[in-house]
Amino acid sequence: MNTVKTNIVLLLIGFILILSACSEDKEPELVITDNVSLLSDQTINSTVLGQTMKFNIILPNDYYTNTNRYYPVLYLFHGMGGNNNDWATHGNAKQLFQDAFKNEVLAPMIVVMPDAFNTFYVDGYQNGLKYESYFWEEFLPSIEREYRVDAKRENRFIAGLSMGGFGASYYAFTYPDKFTYCYSMSGAVEGIGSDSTPSIADIIKAYKSFGDLPGYTMDCGTSDPLVFTSNQSVHAKLLDAGFDHEYIEREGVHDWVFWRKALEMALERIGQYTN
Repeated sequence: MNTVKTNIVLLLIGFILILSACSEDKEPELVITDNVSLLSDQTINSTVLGQTMKFNIILPNDYYTNTNRYYPVLYLFHGMGGNNNDWATHGNAKQLFQDAFKNEVLAPMIVVMPDAFNTFYVDGYQNGLKYESYFWEEFLPSIEREYRVDAKRENRFIAGLSMGGFGASYYAFTYPDKFTYCYSMSGAVEGIGSDSTPSIADIIKAYKSFGDLPGYTMDCGTSDPLVFTSNQSVHAKLLDAGFDHEYIEREGVHDWVFWRKALEMALERIGQYTN
């Protein structure tokens, strides 16, 4: 009896070893589940700003199982008076990305939601804070070092609402070698009139050619009392300059109902690059 048991055990061990050898060189299987990971209030100690900064991050369904996989990244900006939690608490971001991954609207990606206070994402706008310097010198390098980001231009995207729509557009066209596509939602695209917050149209028109600039969508509600007129103005100037972009006018105001739909629309467009 002991000999029989021993033989069975040896056969099972051999079978397991054969299976392991056969699968050893295969790529990790993409596991689609109904869950993405939302990590809230993560921190970075900033030397540039002299304080601890927060961010939220969404990791795709298979991030912890496909440990050899690197992912596209979307930087998603909040508006004036908001913070890194806005897109999670008001924008339903976790569910929207979860559905988009599951329904293959876009390929699994990493989503980063930083806290920018009311800085307009530039240096000097709020109490002298050098937010733009912080973002480029510390924040983005830290994110793309600590998480498995595929940090090529064609896999880096940016979007934002209101003040964040300005910030996303400003970064996309001030650093056009860093992003492949930008989606502005009710963006303050005419800026605030200072050197550090110029009109996005002026930034784009300053280029001699537009061939290497990121793709661009401007999306604004027709009943938005804050930025509808400025979006129309920037759109007209970009048309005059011959800059190819997408301009969307639809019913809506400056609120989360509009921005949640805007994020859905942004994911559909980003999916055209990632799928």
